[in-house]
Amino acid sequence: MAVAEFSKANNPHVREMAGGYTLSNLQTLLSVADEHGFGIPACNARSRFILNAVIEAAWQEKSPVILEIAESEAVYCNMLPERLAGFAYPAIEKMIEKYGYSVPVCLHHDHIQKDVDGCIQRTIEAGFSSAEVDLSKLPLDENIAKCKEVSAKVHPLGISLEVEDGEIGNAAALADPNVEETIEQYYSKAEDCKRLIEETGADAIAFFVGNGHGNYLKQPIIGFDRIKEICVGVRSLGAYGVMHGGSGLTPEVFNKCVENGARKFNYATSISDIWFKHFPQDLLDRMDARGEELDKPRRKVLDQFEEEWNKIDFTEAEKEMTEHVAMMMRDAFLGSGKSELYKK
Repeated sequence: MAVAEFSKANNPHVREMAGGYTLSNLQTLLSVADEHGFGIPACNARSRFILNAVIEAAWQEKSPVILEIAESEAVYCNMLPERLAGFAYPAIEKMIEKYGYSVPVCLHHDHIQKDVDGCIQRTIEAGFSSAEVDLSKLPLDENIAKCKEVSAKVHPLGISLEVEDGEIGNAAALADPNVEETIEQYYSKAEDCKRLIEETGADAIAFFVGNGHGNYLKQPIIGFDRIKEICVGVRSLGAYGVMHGGSGLTPEVFNKCVENGARKFNYATSISDIWFKHFPQDLLDRMDARGEELDKPRRKVLDQFEEEWNKIDFTEAEKEMTEHVAMMMRDAFLGSGKSELYKK
């Protein structure tokens, strides 16, 4: 079943803002991006400060944007879907009033893996326009079965679905001492991606082509030809390619991914790293010490220190994050000015 329009007529949780503005789903955003050959960043809103910076960059550049939060980080960042929506809607309305024009925004619940049914219900009730069910660690048949069930539930509500084939940052690939010579054998297969889309009716698909989450420890070997093969295969089914693990890749690499058909680009760590630069050193030291105790990276103890960092003046941090995201929209994803291609 094709995804319906994300509208109040189809979904009682859709919120209409100034001038009748509503969020957009991935089908709406990525179909235009595919037609005109550009990419759209999906930025993880791990705090209201990051969200504000990303939204500001989108309006400055007139670039469509996706705001997202993953199932796991929604907990350790204290950013469950309903809270993210509570920050996003006023921020969007502020931008429309400030600039006098609108930019397409998607609210996306990313990497739903453990509590699929519960998270999808939260996605719906929070007024999100999209979700990703990531069952890439399961056998393909199980992945398809559950995603097909979710698709049937969310598509009539106008909520798009992203699915995933091939674990991002494939564990076996990372453990392979000869990975530089053997990496292609770990890439997602075009035929599996096509089948996943064909049988679930999903709108977008994430895949493994040498990409990984977080900062890269060495230069990744990105399979551009495989990106093209996958994207060509799913395009005929009305679906579009997604690249996770964008932080650390150069604008030139992103340009080549766009050229080969990828349309949604998850981009989180580089933005968070800028934000952390503006934390007091004493607070960072205590966060890192707590993270070491729990064997977790810094971002995974954010919720434990929110009372402190929430009081910090992050004006300069927001400015720097805005400049960085705007640069990426312009130079890496080639999306500047493209909001004008969407119907008002």
